[in-house]
Amino acid sequence: MSEAYYTEAKVGKPAPNFEMEAVLAEGEGLDRFGKVSLEEIKAAGKWTVLYFYPLDFTFVCPTEIKRFNELYPKFKELGAELVACSCDSVFSHLAWQDRKDLGRLEHPHASDKTGEISAAYGIYDDEKGVAWRGTFIIDPEGTLKAAHVNHGEGGRNVDEVLRTLEVFKNEAEGKLVPCGWTPGKEFLTKG
Repeated sequence: MSEAYYTEAKVGKPAPNFEMEAVLAEGEGLDRFGKVSLEEIKAAGKWTVLYFYPLDFTFVCPTEIKRFNELYPKFKELGAELVACSCDSVFSHLAWQDRKDLGRLEHPHASDKTGEISAAYGIYDDEKGVAWRGTFIIDPEGTLKAAHVNHGEGGRNVDEVLRTLEVFKNEAEGKLVPCGWTPGKEFLTKG
């Protein structure tokens, strides 16, 4: 008999709500601890890019997280908030950010210590107690617009996440975005 997985996360439906402890960009040391919530991001009229990764102090994860951090100004220009998340504690996140292999993040670094949020998004591995690499784009009204999950150690393409956000922002403005569209290319016209 096969095992069934159930998730609250359905593309085109309201994204599972979250509020988590996080290491924030502002402050020093333990003063950086705070919270991040989907409700607050929505209230600010922003898009949310919630990305999960398996564990702190690993090898593939920092390559992705550092690239998200490098592109954070572009995500902000598009009206989006990035939220990094794993099942590690905020203490682990802060210690990892203090090391050269990761460095300080300019966006919230959330802790899903119980795995509850990861499970709601359908990416929690209860045998290993980790979240898989999941990327979720949520519009300012809270609708889940895109979901992408990688199982295993293969890293994601952060530049593609940024492009996908741009696709959905243009779609929200009523533009017809063709296959393979990249910023600067033409949109389709009805006719």
